[in-house]
Amino acid sequence: MATSTFLQIKELLDKHNAKYVHYTHEHVHTSQDAAAIRNTNLDDAAKAIICKLQRKDGTYVFIQAVIQASKRIDLKKLKILLDSKNVALASPDEVLRETGCTIGSVPPFGILFNIQVYFDEGLLTRESIVFSAGTHTDSIEMNPESYVDIVNPVITEFRKE
Repeated sequence: MATSTFLQIKELLDKHNAKYVHYTHEHVHTSQDAAAIRNTNLDDAAKAIICKLQRKDGTYVFIQAVIQASKRIDLKKLKILLDSKNVALASPDEVLRETGCTIGSVPPFGILFNIQVYFDEGLLTRESIVFSAGTHTDSIEMNPESYVDIVNPVITEFRKE
């Protein structure tokens, strides 16, 4: 998959002297499978979702929504929050085109793809977050505050209750 994306993330984390753990594991496609194989909590898993946002003028832009894997994204909340005409999940082809990664391997580093990142505040309550790192076989675990310092996402709330 996107081995170069993994290397970019590792380089970025090392540049910021971030403490992290790198997991190498068998090929997985879902957050549930990844949590099981890593022996980590699904509440600590940060899933990165690419969304297609239609602006009021009719143009489209892609954003990244990062949320606990145990939660569901509320697209209506995002639509209101972003004052948009429509917000939808990007198709697998759009995700691949915009990130170079397939669904299930997209890391929460939209900054690498020039995509604005929105980070659900629920992840800040976790001692650590763990996420796919650009491949289906690499994951990274780190402190959520360090992640925020590096990525500088918009922190908000968009999970379904």
